[in-house]
Amino acid sequence: MFTRRNIVFGILLILSILFIIGNNEERIEKAQFVGNTILLPFSSSITYIKNLSNVYQRNNYLQRELFLAQNELRMLKEELSKHQRFEELVENIDISGYEFLIADVIGTGSFLNYETLIIDAGKNKSILVNQPVISEKGLVGKVIAVYQNYAVVQTFGNKYFRLGAIDSRSRIHGIVETELNGKIYFEKIKVGSDLKTGDLIVSSKLSSIYPPELPFGKIVEIEQSSEGLFTRAVIEPFVNLANIEAVAIIQNYEK
Repeated sequence: MFTRRNIVFGILLILSILFIIGNNEERIEKAQFVGNTILLPFSSSITYIKNLSNVYQRNNYLQRELFLAQNELRMLKEELSKHQRFEELVENIDISGYEFLIADVIGTGSFLNYETLIIDAGKNKSILVNQPVISEKGLVGKVIAVYQNYAVVQTFGNKYFRLGAIDSRSRIHGIVETELNGKIYFEKIKVGSDLKTGDLIVSSKLSSIYPPELPFGKIVEIEQSSEGLFTRAVIEPFVNLANIEAVAIIQNYEK
């Protein structure tokens, strides 16, 4: 039985005999023929494979560089977004007397009313329970639990949220509360009080946690209580908890 080695040996033997037969000119012609028809295509194939390998390595290198560049661009965009939010925060809220820390929102405890948010700052950033939390739009809530590298924020979407507030136009005091259905009210207002739709509601000096004059929302509807003793207003908050990405934790402020 012929093996592959025997076949190759036979081909080489035949070629050797062919090269021996004939005069010098004939042998040169045979060598040129073999070189042009066998060796040259083989050599070209080897060169092509080498070039293909180089192209493959170059492609891998370029893909790696592209990934690193895209990652760096993403980080730059995030930093720019943070800077823009900080500028908007300074523009909308007087923070001259605040010491605060910017943190990213990395999770939520409930998608129904976004009752809690998880931020990427905790004991490692000196975050404490009951520290107020705001965004560039206005008041968000307060810290209710702190862990080593993250903290939990109770938002105004939580049914236990309470805020001592005031109508910025008429200076009427009341309490902001959130009902189970997520509707937010400016409560405990005497009937006949000077409330109007469009009035801005801000935190008041009566709040034991939040600094005064933090923007919260605006009145969109006024309702009378069933007893007829009090009135209340439906509040539309300035902050949209569904798309909030970063917050500022107020760590100290002048009281």
